[in-house]
Amino acid sequence: MSERVLHVVTEIGPGVFGTLLAPCSTRVLPHLLVPAPTSFVWLVAYHPHHVMEWLDLPLLLAPNTAPRTVRARLPRYDLQFELAEFLDLLPELRAPAGMLALQMARPVSDTLTMERLADDPHRWSILERNGWLLSFDLPHDGAHAWVESPDREHLHRVLDTPLFQSRDLP
Repeated sequence: MSERVLHVVTEIGPGVFGTLLAPCSTRVLPHLLVPAPTSFVWLVAYHPHHVMEWLDLPLLLAPNTAPRTVRARLPRYDLQFELAEFLDLLPELRAPAGMLALQMARPVSDTLTMERLADDPHRWSILERNGWLLSFDLPHDGAHAWVESPDREHLHRVLDTPLFQSRDLP
C-alpha cells in the first residue's frame, strides 16, 4: 500500500477508497457518515474503559440469567445501532482505546465478525455484499483516523466541506 496522505482519497483496492483524516475524535462521525437514514452502525470490539483496569461490571454470565456484578478487565462489545440511535448516543460513547465503526446499509448478520474478516483477502467484497457503506478506524481520540468506503464520491464530498478543509476536526 502506498504512503497515506492527509485528506487525499486513494483507491486502496478494487472499488475501495480510503483517506487519512487530520487528528480528530469520534465527534467527527456525524459529519462523515453516509446520509443513509435507514442504515446501521456496527461498533467492533467497542471498549469504553481504559486499556488496563479492573472494573466491577454487571455482566450476563449465561443466557437467560440476570446480570451479576463481577470484577472484569478488557470488556469489549460488538454493538449495533440504527443510525439515528447511534447519533443520539454518540456524545455518551467513550473510546479511550479507539473506535472501529462500520456503517452498513442493513443489520449485520449474526455470523459476520471482524475476527473472521481481518486477514481475509476478500474482506471488502464480503463487507460490500453485506451492505458496507463506510469504515472509520480511530486509534484513540486526537489521532489520525483512517476511513474506507466503496463510495469515492462520498469521501470527496465530505473532504470538500469547510470543516474538513480546515483540518481542525472535532
